[in-house]
Amino acid sequence: MRCLLDTHVILWIAFHENKISSRVRKLLLSNDAEIFLSAVSFWEISIKFQMGKLDLKHHTPETILTGFNQYFDFQNLDLKINDAASFFQLKQTHHKDPFDRMLIWQALQDDLTLISDDEIIKRYSDTGLKVIW
Repeated sequence: MRCLLDTHVILWIAFHENKISSRVRKLLLSNDAEIFLSAVSFWEISIKFQMGKLDLKHHTPETILTGFNQYFDFQNLDLKINDAASFFQLKQTHHKDPFDRMLIWQALQDDLTLISDDEIIKRYSDTGLKVIW
C-alpha cells in the first residue's frame, strides 16, 4: 500500500504518538507500506511555526524532517508543477484549507491512500480519495 501522511499525523508521530490509531501504527511499522511525506506538509508546518501558531517543543521544521529521515524509511513527495497547475480541478465543496486540499490532490494524482483523522478530508471519498485511520 502506498500512503501519504496528513500534516497532523506527522506532528502526532513526532509529539503525540498516543493519538495514532492502532491501525495506522501497524501500517507504519509494516514492511508492506510505502509511506510518503509531502513537501506541502512541511511548508505548512514551517509557515505556522514562523507565525508562532505551532509549538514544536524546541525543534524546528528542519529538525523534525531530519528526524523522520533518520528513523523512518519514508519517501519524500515534492510538489509537482503539473499538480499545482491542475489543482483548480479539485472542488472546494468540502475543505477550504489550501494545504489539506493540495494533500488531497497529491494523493489523488499519485494514487496514494491518505492517512488522516480529519473528518472533512474523509468526505472527499466521493472524488475517489482513499483515506485510512
